[in-house]
Amino acid sequence: MINNAEDLKSKAIENKPGLRKEYVNIIVGDEEYGFRLSGIGEKAIKIEKFIKYDDIIDAVENGNDDGLEAIIKKIIEDYEAPAEEE
Repeated sequence: MINNAEDLKSKAIENKPGLRKEYVNIIVGDEEYGFRLSGIGEKAIKIEKFIKYDDIIDAVENGNDDGLEAIIKKIIEDYEAPAEEE
């Protein structure tokens, strides 16, 4: 069992090609989403998931009010660009 960050990083870097094909499942609300391990770097691991705009609208219209799609929709709706400084 790995119990320190340096050994964990070494194993991740050593197995980078294979790990980039792996997924991690994360539960958000009542749904489980698969995120791909898309980046294995020296400081961190990047996970990503593509979510289509149609899927966002469909999920919210079907009552998924606490899923990832609803969260993303709210972030987009609530976003306000910062005022430009003069």
